[in-house]
Amino acid sequence: MAFISTFELLLKPQLPKQLTDTKPELSPLARKVLQGYFLTIANVTNELVFLSLVVTTRTPGLEPEKILTVLDTTGVNGPVSSVFDGTGGIEKSRFTFPVNANDTGLFILQPDATNQKLREEANFELRGYVEISISSLSTPKTTQLLITPEHRGTFFGTEKAELGEIAYVLPLANGKSLFELGPNS
Repeated sequence: MAFISTFELLLKPQLPKQLTDTKPELSPLARKVLQGYFLTIANVTNELVFLSLVVTTRTPGLEPEKILTVLDTTGVNGPVSSVFDGTGGIEKSRFTFPVNANDTGLFILQPDATNQKLREEANFELRGYVEISISSLSTPKTTQLLITPEHRGTFFGTEKAELGEIAYVLPLANGKSLFELGPNS
């Protein structure tokens, strides 16, 4: 496994409610933010490779009813095979998917904005880190990938506040976007 980066998922107000309750003049600044983790992975080899991502968090971990995961390699957002193996404390969730030769995929991990209760409560945050490896399903046992992790967020919510967006690239654990994966990584 090779470490990629940390992440932070959010579906909550920019400012804490207790602050806007005590200082109502700050309410126009209290838009909510939906922030997700977007991971672009380019397979720069001439072989199809199956990859495994492991997302590590602390309790409550990735609760399937609160998290939306998507993999897009063909322009059509598709399902991602996943295993949530939470046992309390540290939670690890594995996602396995193929990336075609000389192709690029986008893995998205974000709060599930289609969950009405989650949107209404708007009190979700989760932090952790992500690792990558070649899956045991893969024929090639080594590969080279270009990886770019980023956070993307959308602000929404108050009548006076306009929609807004943020996007920023996250630092990589190895300091470079070229990952060379093999049996010992």
